[in-house]
Amino acid sequence: MGTIIEKKTGTEQKKVQRLPLGIKLSFGIGDISNNIFIVTTGMYLLFFMTNVLGINPALAGMMLLFPKIWDVISDPVMGALSDVTRSRFGRRRPYLLYGAIPFGLAFFVLFIAPGHETEFANALQVSLLFALGCTVFTVVNVPYASMVPEMSDDYNERMSITSFRMFFASFGALLAGALALNLVDAGGGGAAGFRMMGSVFGAGIVIFCLICFFGTKKAPSLPPQKEMPPMKEQIRIAARNFPFVMLMTSYFLQALAIGVMMAGFIYYVKYAMDLPETAMNVAFPIFLVTGMLFIPVWLAVGKRFGKIKSYYFGLALFTVMMGSLFFTSPSLLWLFYVQVFLAGIGFSSFQLFPFSMLPDTIEYDQMQSGLRREGVFSGMWSAGQKIAYSVGPPIVGFALALSGFVTEGPQPESLDIGVRAIFCLFPAAMILLSFLPFRKYTLTEEEFERVKAQISRTER
Repeated sequence: MGTIIEKKTGTEQKKVQRLPLGIKLSFGIGDISNNIFIVTTGMYLLFFMTNVLGINPALAGMMLLFPKIWDVISDPVMGALSDVTRSRFGRRRPYLLYGAIPFGLAFFVLFIAPGHETEFANALQVSLLFALGCTVFTVVNVPYASMVPEMSDDYNERMSITSFRMFFASFGALLAGALALNLVDAGGGGAAGFRMMGSVFGAGIVIFCLICFFGTKKAPSLPPQKEMPPMKEQIRIAARNFPFVMLMTSYFLQALAIGVMMAGFIYYVKYAMDLPETAMNVAFPIFLVTGMLFIPVWLAVGKRFGKIKSYYFGLALFTVMMGSLFFTSPSLLWLFYVQVFLAGIGFSSFQLFPFSMLPDTIEYDQMQSGLRREGVFSGMWSAGQKIAYSVGPPIVGFALALSGFVTEGPQPESLDIGVRAIFCLFPAAMILLSFLPFRKYTLTEEEFERVKAQISRTER
């Protein structure tokens, strides 16, 4: 099951098992489903509420925030539950099988336009259905994310596995970003069009989850833990893991930046660049295709210079490009697309490195506790990621409201500066702020090997 190679670490020689290509491909394909959900809701759910349902952007943003509060509880619980799950499919894969159809259905019903008489009732229905979708997403995504540290304990092989995952994650995001509005148009636009989009993507979500389940049948896994720790103990577990806390804090700020960028992208294209909504079918694919193509480049850079240094460079590039978009004029359309291309290169590093660093922090916990608790940390990570992403639409919604956005009629001139500030400057500021905790993350490959050596000595 995989290829055994010799790897020299310092003065020692060790055997590293490389996973078969088929398993890596199948595992990566599973993240298409997750990113269809993340990107479509992150980019278009607020737009669906404001421009199709006619809901005030501040109210719409607030109603999208409440469902994510539930993730603070559900994600760590789901992670810990998957740690103790016993089944003939292992402890993670059953959720890909049994969660596939509910996941697809939950996505479909989310984009069925409500027909209530009041603005609040329509917003409430979308909010409740979004909460349902987020819950099913948790059931599938948290066990899925917990599979990486089980499949390999090698520092660079994990980065390789993650590169497959993030390539297909970008592909899923590309499907969502590039095809969503085309499907809406194909369905007749408006409420009927979004219903059409929801049905097609809902079916895709089911299919990709099942491909991942069947394709990872022979993937390495670990036996379940004996019992699930209570919530307070999970928090204490995470708090004692200093590398995890620093990585999680920095990633939360970065995810907040990406969440605002995704929610604000269509407004920037429409109101700052004076382009039609369908221009998203060009701008977003440029951004994501670039991200996909540069994942192998970042993988090679990471192996050469280390994950930490490489990630610094990628984030810096993304920050500079987002900040520069604030000054781009609608008359310089070519410059806009060049900036989006370069930002996509930086974003590619965000797709790869933090998700390949997370499994390394689990060994740090094992060194301290003697236990393997992938689900606990994946659940905490997922909760932080989804909360950060979910705060994006409310922030954009309030920024639009403060800038004078109206659901009907011409927009005020103040909207241009408001959209530019929230889409360009806010993400750049959050990335810069994330450098503070990330400076304290020092789990390099050499330190990681020392942690593993300590674990080996303890187990003897």
